[in-house]
Amino acid sequence: MSEVKPELDSTAPDTAVFVEGIDYDHREARAGLIAAVSAGILALLVVMIAGVYWLYVVAYERIDQEVYSGAPSKELLAIREREEENLHRYSFIDKEKGIVRIPIDRAMEILAADYAAGKVTYNTKTYPAKPEPPGGAAGGDGAAAPAPAAAPAKKQ
Repeated sequence: MSEVKPELDSTAPDTAVFVEGIDYDHREARAGLIAAVSAGILALLVVMIAGVYWLYVVAYERIDQEVYSGAPSKELLAIREREEENLHRYSFIDKEKGIVRIPIDRAMEILAADYAAGKVTYNTKTYPAKPEPPGGAAGGDGAAAPAPAAAPAKKQ
């Protein structure tokens, strides 16, 4: 019986080990298929990023706008109307003590006139900041913190 020897591949590297009956794949990689799969994955990634952006920015913004800037409740409208009315009318706060409410515009005029005349009745002086006690604002354990060591003077 004559033995048939396969022809050795001339493109195989010199270090290739040939085993009888076993051969490597002679086909070239399909560059077009690799490029198509890569482009598809990249397109899917872009679509996913755009979808997540839309979900968190656009959709939630729309929901927030509907929830928070929708038609206000009747109670809220009544409160705002009452506050607006109180800002622009005279009334008694405490009749017995003689405390009255004046319109906000009139109050600003009086305050501006007092400030211009130098008759400001509230404190306008500035004060230095108080040093923080040892142990922080809470006081710590009450023990004084050790003073940092002074840096030695340089000799010249």
